[in-house]
Amino acid sequence: MSHKNSLQVVVATMHQSDFSKYEAMNLSTDAVFANQADTTSYSEKAFGTSTAKMITTSTRGVGINRNIGLQYATGDILLIADDDMVYTDDYAQTVIKAFEENPQADALVFNIETIGADKGRRLNDKSVRLHLRNGLNYGAARLAVRRSCLERERIFFSTCFGGGTIYSAGEDTLFICDMLRKKLKIYTYPATIASVDQTTSTWFTGYNEKLIYDRGAFFGAAFGKTAPLFCVYNLLRHSNIYKEADLSFSAAFGLMCRGIKGYKKLKKFDGNGSEK
Repeated sequence: MSHKNSLQVVVATMHQSDFSKYEAMNLSTDAVFANQADTTSYSEKAFGTSTAKMITTSTRGVGINRNIGLQYATGDILLIADDDMVYTDDYAQTVIKAFEENPQADALVFNIETIGADKGRRLNDKSVRLHLRNGLNYGAARLAVRRSCLERERIFFSTCFGGGTIYSAGEDTLFICDMLRKKLKIYTYPATIASVDQTTSTWFTGYNEKLIYDRGAFFGAAFGKTAPLFCVYNLLRHSNIYKEADLSFSAAFGLMCRGIKGYKKLKKFDGNGSEK
C-alpha cells in the first residue's frame, strides 16, 4: 500500500486493557484506539506490517474521544469507526480503490450491513455527491475522509452531543454538516466495508421528553435561525417521535423549541421546563 493512500482506522472505545479489539473488528491496517477509561497511558502493538496505537484517557464524551483519535491519526485516509463494527476482509482494498476512482473526493460514505435491526441503514446503490439536503442521513461510522481536509478546515467532533455529553446524540451528523458547510466534496460509494450487530441498542430505547428536547438542541446547533422549520419537518415525517413519548405534535414541537433555546446557553433538559 503506497504512502499516498495510507489508510488508518480511528476507533472510539472504552475500558480497554489490551488490543483484542483489533482482531475482533477484523482490522488489517494501521489503527488508532481512543480509549476512555480511568487511567492515562499510551501504547502500541504491531500486527504484521501494521501498527495499532492505544491512547487511554480519563476523559468522557464520545466527541472528545473521537477528537483525541483524530489528533493521533497519521494516515492519509481515515476511517471513522465504532468499536462494535466488524470490517470485511477486503475493506482496505475497497476504500483505497474507491478513492483512486474518485480523486476529486474529500470523503466517501460506504455501506455498512446492519444485523438484528428492523430497519437497516440507507443503502448506497450508486455514487452521488452529498449536500446539506441529502447528506445528513449518514453516520460517521460509514465515513472515510482525507485527513488533510479535516486539518486544513479545522473540523472536529462536537463535544456537546453524543454519549457522555449534555445532549444525547447528533455529533456524527454535525461533523458531516460541518464538512459540507466547508464545501468538502463528499460522495456515496456503493460498496460494503463492515457490519454491525444492533440486536440491542446501548442507549436508544425509544423517544422520551429528554430525547425530543435534545433533538431540538441539535437542530439549533445545525441550522440556527431556521431550526424551528426543521423541527416541524422532522415531526411531520416521523410521528413516532412524539407518539412514543405520549405527547401531542404541539407539545413535542414546544419541547424542541425549548431545546433550541437551551442550546444557545448549553442548558440541559431537567424535566420541568426550567433547564439548567
